[in-house]
Amino acid sequence: MNELRDVPPEPQVPDAQRGAGMLPLRYEDVVQDGRLRLEPVTHAIGAAIWKKTLSEHPLVLRLGAEGIVPILSRLQVEAGGGPISAREPVSARGTFELLRLIDDQDRQRLRVDMWAELQGTRGHTHGAAIEGAGEPVLLGRAIAEHVLTRPFAPPEERSVEQLPGELPEGMTTRDVAWRAPRTAIDLPRGATPIDDAFALDPVPIVFGLGHTDSNQHVNSLVYPRLLEEAALRRFHQLDLPTTVLARYVDLAFRKPCFAGDRMRIMLRAYRAGDEVGVLGAFITSGEAITAGATPTERAHVFARMQFAR
Repeated sequence: MNELRDVPPEPQVPDAQRGAGMLPLRYEDVVQDGRLRLEPVTHAIGAAIWKKTLSEHPLVLRLGAEGIVPILSRLQVEAGGGPISAREPVSARGTFELLRLIDDQDRQRLRVDMWAELQGTRGHTHGAAIEGAGEPVLLGRAIAEHVLTRPFAPPEERSVEQLPGELPEGMTTRDVAWRAPRTAIDLPRGATPIDDAFALDPVPIVFGLGHTDSNQHVNSLVYPRLLEEAALRRFHQLDLPTTVLARYVDLAFRKPCFAGDRMRIMLRAYRAGDEVGVLGAFITSGEAITAGATPTERAHVFARMQFAR
């Protein structure tokens, strides 16, 4: 997959809202056939945007002084081509933009979208040089939607409907439509379900401190790891190939999980061309007792993950 199809291309924004950086890879980021896993693609956002562009932008500095921070609400990640070497760093470039929307409770919300793309070069971690070594490879894209909020304020003061002060010179905003978290478990266009209904994964999840981060809840990248493992179990139950690799994920975060929480995953397998995927929802162990054929709106996280051989 050298042409990405699910994560949108680069948005048009002023130069002050662009960034770039280098990203060193961990050995485990590259699988045995030289393709990049999904997780390191998300780190492109940090390398390109968070480390410099956002940290020095006047709007972000002003919001931080007001206790307003962007909290991740939705994440789409798609991985691209290869093979590459785990020993070579990759380059990231990205953008951010400010958006306005009306949520499902008829409130105006402010969202910061961060988009990033990873580029590398063809190669191998071990052995002789391969054909085309050194040629550029599009490794993946990610877009992270963040809702502006005051996470450490009293509950009635956390929602941010207006910016404090004016936008910096040259910065604009635009209106976008609200997407409910549950839309992440819509079947993609052209896909056909393998499962007639959602099935409950047999393995319970118990979150500990090792799953959390400085935001005081379970880190967002824990969910795709758990979903991928649950998907492979479901594929095994359905006698589908398990020598597959996750190439796309859409995660919609409705409610955070915390250390000590006990959760379950509901799954529904589908087929899209020659690829397979799952729709998934993270629900509490209590909700799992009465789980029906589809997840309710109360699920903490809704997700879709697609795999290729």
